[in-house]
Amino acid sequence: MTEQLRRLGRRRGPAPEQQTGGLSEADAKLLEQAKARQRLEENFEAFPPRTERLGQHIKTMLGKSGVKGGRILEIGGRANPYKDWFPGFEYNCLDLEISEPGVIQGDITNCPEIESESFDAIISVDVFEHIREPWLAAPEIIRLLKPGGFTYHSTLFSWRYHPCPVDYWRYTPEALSFLFKDLRMMQAQFDTVERRRNLAGKGKHRVEPDAFGGFRENWRVFYAGVKEDPNAAKGVAALTARQQADAEARATGALDPSEAELKTVRDNPYPEED
Repeated sequence: MTEQLRRLGRRRGPAPEQQTGGLSEADAKLLEQAKARQRLEENFEAFPPRTERLGQHIKTMLGKSGVKGGRILEIGGRANPYKDWFPGFEYNCLDLEISEPGVIQGDITNCPEIESESFDAIISVDVFEHIREPWLAAPEIIRLLKPGGFTYHSTLFSWRYHPCPVDYWRYTPEALSFLFKDLRMMQAQFDTVERRRNLAGKGKHRVEPDAFGGFRENWRVFYAGVKEDPNAAKGVAALTARQQADAEARATGALDPSEAELKTVRDNPYPEED
């Protein structure tokens, strides 16, 4: 999607033959997608709370990855906000401090004490912007993943400054894809559902509203990928296995048919690119 938008901005000279209201067919499609996303942004309150929304998206992408069970690690989720979304997994949490029973103490940029290929899935939400050296975190995540394992990370592209304890980075889909370039990317996109949400902050982090009534540029970004399994099926067999995984995910509710069919942007805010 981002590359298509750049292409639209760069285009010069005569348009292709097929025209729709003065635009090429491809550009008309892009414009309609942009309008649909704008409608989505304007109606963000129709969506469930962020934790529920992201939990469902992680669950959906996990179902598509083919990972059906095992051990899952959440980085930085000291309150275990996503634990209930994965009842079929042994849920673990990694944090710099032991704040709750069962939390593994460690630094995701360097945790040699954790055995390689220990987890079937590794996830994080609102963590990567606080990691000082994310180029060290990504290889550690890949090391900890089992072959065929799934990883998902939701972080920020544009958001208010929120040091807790330190706010280091903002990301694009390309940045996350580069960090995890050794994985097979499933999807990497902007998440603009909450773009028009006023987010003034609380307590000492509260900021004065701007001319629009608040800090409105609330763009998230996410990455989902899979660690290649050298022993996995390839070619037609791999396609059949993936189709079977999707069918099983639908049967268990992990993959919403309306989302899979991409009937509307509302059903799936993150359609896969062609």
